[in-house]
Amino acid sequence: MPIKPENRARYPANWPEIREGILRRALWRCEHEGCEALHHDVGYWLNGKFVPMPRALRDAGCSAGQTVACWGGGEVKLIKIVLTIAHLDHTPENCDPANLRAWCQRHHLAYDQAHHTTNAYMTRKARANTMELPL
Repeated sequence: MPIKPENRARYPANWPEIREGILRRALWRCEHEGCEALHHDVGYWLNGKFVPMPRALRDAGCSAGQTVACWGGGEVKLIKIVLTIAHLDHTPENCDPANLRAWCQRHHLAYDQAHHTTNAYMTRKARANTMELPL
């Protein structure tokens, strides 16, 4: 996930090298259990699993962003996998390799869902300038 400008100072100066090291450790694959998605691979999600684009579609000139017909009668949207580095404790300053995972965006977003929900709530509350009422 892109680093928000307001959080950029929280990352160490050598973040690009740290990120590269985590991607190398992961062999450029999503480290989420059961996910085999490769960095920059094109394909689609089917039943919770990433399916690389079949060669026939590649040979036909298909690319990420296109919707293609499936053999089962449905359609799938081709996507490009981008591996992101997740901080398990949501703290950018903690760059211990044990705290970092190379995950595809799907699994990174799923892991961060509760964190994002809390942040969105706090942002809306701050904009509305409201206070919490005691229970």
